[in-house]
Amino acid sequence: MDILFYYILRRFFVRISFSEGGIFLEKGLIFLRSSRIPFSSVTSVEIRRTPLLRILRGKRVTVRTLSGKAAEFYLRKNEPLPFLTRNKGITLRPKASSVLFGAFIDTRALSGVLIFSAAIKRIGTIFGSTYYDRIISAIQSTANGVSDTLALLHIAVPKAASVVAVFVIAAWGFALLIKTAAMARFRVTLRKESVAVRRGIFTIYEYYISSAQPCCCITCDAASSLIAKAAPLYLRGVMILPPARRSTSEKLIRVLLGGTPAVPKKNEISPPKRALFGHCALPLSWAAGLAAALLLINIMQITGAIRYAELLKTALWCGVAVFLQTAAVYAAYMLRSGMSRGNGVLRISSRRFARLYTVFSRENSAVSSAIVQNPFQKTGGFCDCRLVFHERISAHLRQIPADSARRFTERL
Repeated sequence: MDILFYYILRRFFVRISFSEGGIFLEKGLIFLRSSRIPFSSVTSVEIRRTPLLRILRGKRVTVRTLSGKAAEFYLRKNEPLPFLTRNKGITLRPKASSVLFGAFIDTRALSGVLIFSAAIKRIGTIFGSTYYDRIISAIQSTANGVSDTLALLHIAVPKAASVVAVFVIAAWGFALLIKTAAMARFRVTLRKESVAVRRGIFTIYEYYISSAQPCCCITCDAASSLIAKAAPLYLRGVMILPPARRSTSEKLIRVLLGGTPAVPKKNEISPPKRALFGHCALPLSWAAGLAAALLLINIMQITGAIRYAELLKTALWCGVAVFLQTAAVYAAYMLRSGMSRGNGVLRISSRRFARLYTVFSRENSAVSSAIVQNPFQKTGGFCDCRLVFHERISAHLRQIPADSARRFTERL
């Protein structure tokens, strides 16, 4: 296996060599492409060993640099990377409940639908259409059981809506199972100027992240993590700590940012309460549009001018509920968003899609800042502030006082 791996994946496709200054890569058979990666620009290294690579006694290495670009190559299992520090450090092993909660927060329903659909299609391709039909029939029978149970409770739900709901729940559960297996046996090691993370059961993931170059620590909050008062901590896009108490995360952030005495907690600048509608305008407008469509369908149903009215009404009711819930989550995020500074640390909390991200960085590490005002914001004295950090990390604060934002950014 060593000979097969080494001569096919290494000698034939990629040629790699290490020197005192960097990594030299040559790729291609007809059109050769050579590149050099200085050791000083490496920010993180990901080592992945899938079951197939473990059989071949190899590993796939992904090296990321300050520019944000990545280079991939293969090494043998015991082949070392000379630029990685192997000195001892403090190892932390989070509780299994924290790891499971971290997998729950990190699992998205849309990605679950895509993964589950691809898995079903792959099963049908490999094992035949019989297994594919069995999976689809199992989903349909479960949906029929859900519809019959709701009918006993005098709740009318179309079977098509039940099928969609069961499929989405099954897809999300499948993605959660995969994420849980990928995060099992989680442990993080704090070393001098670096952090090492190891996790996974079937596929083994190893991350070596440099904290010497300018970096940002990020916490990611969902609605569930706000209720639990625990959020995962990320460094250079890698989860280095599953959901933990705020005090635990802040201790680790202080270490990663150079041993600062404290991290600012209260916001100096935050959106006022009168800016609530501006934060929730998009989901509320969608909810109002769906409610209007629901009213129109009810009128058309009375006149008998529409078919499949019950199915459409169910879909619209679900849409109204989802957008109202989104508006409530946006309001909760608005109350916690803002920016502050103190003890050489910059803290910015801002919403991005359905998550609240809090960026912790050194005070003078912002690469650029921009303040944007539309005509409505000029009337109310509001603005949107966007700060960009190293490795294209950005924070976008919405509906904050314009004068305070200008004074804050002038001191960066």
